[in-house]
Amino acid sequence: MNCRICTNPIERERLEILPNTVACATCANKHKLGVPRKGVMIYGHKTAGEIQIMSNKLFNETRQYYVPNGARSVMKNFSKNICE
Repeated sequence: MNCRICTNPIERERLEILPNTVACATCANKHKLGVPRKGVMIYGHKTAGEIQIMSNKLFNETRQYYVPNGARSVMKNFSKNICE
């Protein structure tokens, strides 16, 4: 299958992932044809995190839940002078 913009062949890997695509990777990036996605890191436990990928609309609706609150690290809490 050929790209509708530049008429070069569409990459085989791209067709496997996106079977309905009409543009090669170069044209899709150049003309911003893809749907942008956003993601957040979710930590289910202490040692390993995973990324949750979502649409821009869902990210904007739930963005308030992904804003860190408080200090960024435990060491920052203990570095304050609490004796004063």
